[in-house]
Amino acid sequence: MASGNERVKGSRLSERRRRRSGCLADALRLQLEACREDEGLAAIVVADEFGFCVAHSGGDGSPDELAARLPMLADSAQRRRLDGDDGALQPVHAALAVTTFSIAGTKLHACAVKKPGAAPVTSAASAEVLARVARAFTRLLAE
Repeated sequence: MASGNERVKGSRLSERRRRRSGCLADALRLQLEACREDEGLAAIVVADEFGFCVAHSGGDGSPDELAARLPMLADSAQRRRLDGDDGALQPVHAALAVTTFSIAGTKLHACAVKKPGAAPVTSAASAEVLARVARAFTRLLAE
């Protein structure tokens, strides 16, 4: 007999498999939704190297602003400059985890946004969810 946890995983797997799309944009969005829901995040945004939103899930409906900032947030020198001397933006940035990855020579930036009031996301956990996003994008864009 399967444990409750195994039943939940099995039902989530079958649910994910039903939520597929032949449209690349929808497939990318569905993948981000699965990652966001599994990790309990507020949002995940992926942007290109120019700050244009490639795909997103969650958030307040305006991912373009965050996408526009991702190239700067991904660059540690620029991120420190954005924080400034007074550190006014540090609490906002503390809720974000950002990574950069490349697919076929195109640089993409992914950002995971934790829910307000949620426990801090460990760097290992945020690295894992962002690695999952990068793997999924690589797989989907290669098809």
